[in-house]
Amino acid sequence: MSEEERDFEQEARKEGWVDSDEWKGDPDRHVTAQRFVERGEEINGFLKKKVGRLEERIDSLTQSNAEFKQYTDKQLDKEHKKSEQLIEQLEQVKAQAITDGDGAAAVKAEKDIQILQQEPQQQKPDPELERMSREWGEKNSWYGTDKELTEYAEFIYPRIIQDGFKGQGYFDELDRRIQKANPEKFKNTNRDKASAVESGGTKEASNSEARTWTNLPPEAKAAAKRFEKDIPGFKRDDYVATYEWESK
Repeated sequence: MSEEERDFEQEARKEGWVDSDEWKGDPDRHVTAQRFVERGEEINGFLKKKVGRLEERIDSLTQSNAEFKQYTDKQLDKEHKKSEQLIEQLEQVKAQAITDGDGAAAVKAEKDIQILQQEPQQQKPDPELERMSREWGEKNSWYGTDKELTEYAEFIYPRIIQDGFKGQGYFDELDRRIQKANPEKFKNTNRDKASAVESGGTKEASNSEARTWTNLPPEAKAAAKRFEKDIPGFKRDDYVATYEWESK
């Protein structure tokens, strides 16, 4: 329908417009029926666009919340499995302590088991510990890619905790025990460092398998970016630190 055929006055009156004779407000603020209708259409168009953007934002948040729930559920399940493994290993430590007649070690193992079996409490992550863990993972790019070393690290870490190592001392002791038990895997480390010094530079291992943001799959990066945008306080480093890398 053309503007000539439209009955602007009828359309405007349906929406509350009145002519100048009926208008009780400021005469300068009165508009024609056509302008009243056109202005309403402009406002409606603007509102529709705004509602459309809000709906898109709601859809994005809904998707992020659903994915973040899957992410957190997966992390909780992983922590639960680690706890079960640690309890099993502490049970072995306790049994060996009893066999060896080491009462103190048996009591300590039992206390640690009881702590792990208690209802888990929500704890605020330690940023410093997270930093050390992330740096250790970046330094030891074999973790998650070398099946033999990764399994040994998973096996030995409860014993290191049992021995009282904490903080950076824990990671240093973890390195020491892993290298001592697997010397063939690290026999060229010092030689490579020396060669790098002699050449006047730093020799770096290939980073293609390092557990870093750069090597995350595209879909994992996309999910982390959505979480970082939609989840208050979430950082992509958190995603990298807890991402389940494929073991080879």
